[in-house]
Amino acid sequence: MKMLHSSRGVRGAIAVSAAILVAAGTTSAFAAPSTSSGTSPSGTSQRASGWSESKVTPGNATLISSTRPDAHTTWVAGMRFIPSGDSFDFAPTLWERDERNGPGWKQVRTAPVPQSYDVRFNDVDASSPRNAILGGDYAEQAGGVVTQRWNGTAWKSAIAPVPRGTMEAGFLSVDTRAPNDAWGAGWAQVPVTEDDSRYVGMLQHWDGTRWKAQKLPDFGEGEGGWSLESVAALAADDVWAVGSTYNESAAKPLLLHYDGTRWSKVAAPGLGAARAGLNAVAAGPDGQVWAVGGSKKPDGSPEGLVLKYDGKKWTNVPLPKGTGELGSVTVSQGDPVVVVKGTDDTRSAVLRRTGGTWVSMNLPSDGAKPLDAIDVSASGRTIDVTGHYPTTGSQWVGPGSVLTARR
Repeated sequence: MKMLHSSRGVRGAIAVSAAILVAAGTTSAFAAPSTSSGTSPSGTSQRASGWSESKVTPGNATLISSTRPDAHTTWVAGMRFIPSGDSFDFAPTLWERDERNGPGWKQVRTAPVPQSYDVRFNDVDASSPRNAILGGDYAEQAGGVVTQRWNGTAWKSAIAPVPRGTMEAGFLSVDTRAPNDAWGAGWAQVPVTEDDSRYVGMLQHWDGTRWKAQKLPDFGEGEGGWSLESVAALAADDVWAVGSTYNESAAKPLLLHYDGTRWSKVAAPGLGAARAGLNAVAAGPDGQVWAVGGSKKPDGSPEGLVLKYDGKKWTNVPLPKGTGELGSVTVSQGDPVVVVKGTDDTRSAVLRRTGGTWVSMNLPSDGAKPLDAIDVSASGRTIDVTGHYPTTGSQWVGPGSVLTARR
C-alpha cells in the first residue's frame, strides 16, 4: 500500500517552494529532518527504465494516491485547491484513466461532499472493479472522517467515528480486501487540557455496514503523541499497521499486527537512531511485508529506512549510501519499489530492489523541472508513480502527473 504521509496541521504543512512542492500535508509523523535523496544514491545501478507520462491536472490540484481496479483503469485520489480570500479550501477529488479510451483523465463523480467540509481524499484502494474505498479527512459537520466506498456502480458515503473531543483527524491509508473487509489508519488531534492537545493514532475496520474503531493501547510516551501512517492486509487475520511514537526529543517506529482477534505491538529492529519513524507499509508474496520511512542519527545525519518482515521477524535492509527518507512503498513482481522523498535541494527518486541490489528506476527529468514523486503503486507488471511539477504563476500547486512503467 501506499500512503500519503501525514495531514496533521494541514494548513501549516503545505509549503510551496520556488522549486519543489512539498506535498500538501505530507509532514512526517516523526518530524524527520530534510534528507538528501538525489536521483542516484551511491551504490544504485544506473539502469534506465521506460516511463510513459500522462498529465492529470494543469495545476491547483494535488495527487496523493493511486490504485488500479482492473488492468486498464487507474484511479488517482487527491484534492483541488479552491481560493478563499488569501488562503484556500480543499475539495476532495478522484480522477480516472481508462486506457481503452486513450491516455486522458477525467474527474470521477463520487458521492457529494459539501465544500464547507474542506477535506481531501488521502488514499484510494481497490481489490476489484466492484470494490474500492476512499479515505479522507475529518469534517466536523459530518461528525467524523469522510470516506467513500465503491460497489461497482456508484460511490457511497460512509463516515468513520473519531475520538471524543477530536479537533482534527484523518485516514492517511486505506486497504480493502472485500466489500465487507477494509481497514483505515490515521491520526486524531485530541484535547489534553483546555490549552493543550496531542496526537493519537486511529485504526478502524469496515465490516460492510459501518466503520468500527479498534481497541488500542495509548502508545504515546508520557505526554508524547503517536500516529499511524499506513495499513496493509494480507488476510482477515493478518494485518499490519505502521507509524511512529514521538515526543520533543525522540521518535521511534511503531509496528502493529492484527491476528484476527487483537492488535499487538511488535518490536522493531534496533536502529541506534535518535529519531526514526515509518511512513508506509506494503505486502508482498509468501507473507513478506515491507515498511519504509526515515531516521536521524544522534550526529544529525539523516537516512532512509527499510524494514522487511519474512513471516517470522523484522530486519533492517540497508539502502545505498546517501539515500534520504522514503515516503512510499509498493511490491511489483515480488520486488519492493520505494519513493525517496525530494527536498528543496534534491530530487525525488524511485528505487527497486532486485536480486539483493537497489536499482534506480531513473525518473525522467524535464531540465530544471523534475517531478516531485509522492506515491508509488503496482498492479501486475505495471508501476504507477504520482507526483507534481513545480508551481507556476499564482498556482498553489503545480501540474500533477502519473508516470507509468511496465516491467
